[in-house]
Amino acid sequence: SEAGIAPAPGRPLALKILAGTWNENLPGLTRILRNESGVRFDRIVKILRDPRDQAISSFLYNFYHLAEDGRASAEQMQELLAIVRAKELNPGGISFTQLCAELNRILRWKGYSSAWLMTESGLVAHRAFWEFLCSLGNSGYFLRYEDFMRGELTELEAYLGFPLTSGREVDEYGRTKRSASWGNWREFFTAEDGERRRPR
Repeated sequence: SEAGIAPAPGRPLALKILAGTWNENLPGLTRILRNESGVRFDRIVKILRDPRDQAISSFLYNFYHLAEDGRASAEQMQELLAIVRAKELNPGGISFTQLCAELNRILRWKGYSSAWLMTESGLVAHRAFWEFLCSLGNSGYFLRYEDFMRGELTELEAYLGFPLTSGREVDEYGRTKRSASWGNWREFFTAEDGERRRPR
């Protein structure tokens, strides 16, 4: 919430808002991205990522939460990890759709939330986020995640007003780093996944 944004005196403030929660407080987010909230920002960068890569990232990051929150037993975690390792060794051996189904089976869930990204509904949601960002006008800078990972930083540096280093150390957030690349969906998705993503 906006009330929770409080910079420490004399220290710069960097705020990260995850796309997955963008519509939970739309009026507040709109004020922040238009720089009309109680806390003003010198620069606002809006990052867009290929939703297919985002689906994979969301799926794998769930493992951290499962272990951290104790929502999966040690046996369940081992079974899940074995399936993911097999997938990474032989990407065509199991589809992403099947991978989500395995998560449901092992954890006795009824419908894993990332599976919706494989359908037209997920594409509609991604378009809705894009249209929302576009509706904000010229506030901030649009950055494609893929351009950032390629090191295409000239325009971003010009907008920020300072150079960026090529190193991307994440320190205590090292758990978030997997491939440090983009386009992994081409190896991760199978023909079955591609068919399921076609509009009906």
